[in-house]
Amino acid sequence: MKDKHVPDLPMIEYIMHANQKKGNHKIYLFLDFDGVINVFCQEGTEAYKKKIKESGSSFDFADRKAVERLNRFCEDYPVQVIISSSWRFGRLKGCTAYLKQAGLKDEKIIADTTQTASFQEREADIEQYLLAHPDFSGFLIFDDMDMPHFEDYLVQTDPFKGWNAERDRAARRIVKKF
Repeated sequence: MKDKHVPDLPMIEYIMHANQKKGNHKIYLFLDFDGVINVFCQEGTEAYKKKIKESGSSFDFADRKAVERLNRFCEDYPVQVIISSSWRFGRLKGCTAYLKQAGLKDEKIIADTTQTASFQEREADIEQYLLAHPDFSGFLIFDDMDMPHFEDYLVQTDPFKGWNAERDRAARRIVKKF
């Protein structure tokens, strides 16, 4: 059985605190799509049938309220959005276009994606990105997956609720630490 990857959190936090002491102020927001921006509906429900009808062949499951919260959050805090979703395999341009169609106001906030060479655990992707880009003074993660090693930086969503008002408040508590 393969061992689960454990991120080097002490090194990541060392880099983050060193940058804070230097007065650097760059915060990365690692964004998942499914379960955060794309909110799921229980199959067979009226909400599900309505969403299928509305999206047609475009596979548009973006929750406009979640995207509006993303807009407000990015207006309120100096974050750079890094797409950590498996949607990143469709390339940054496609992810940005999807978010823009869903109501993203400023596509310049979408800065990058985590690695795209192969599929690995999300925590490993985020760790690799942070170590390869050691200019951050803070980071937070929006995802519906559990990430026990990054729990102090994780805004874990319910895939049937997404980035709702409660999760937005949790994100704001985290980002204020930076």
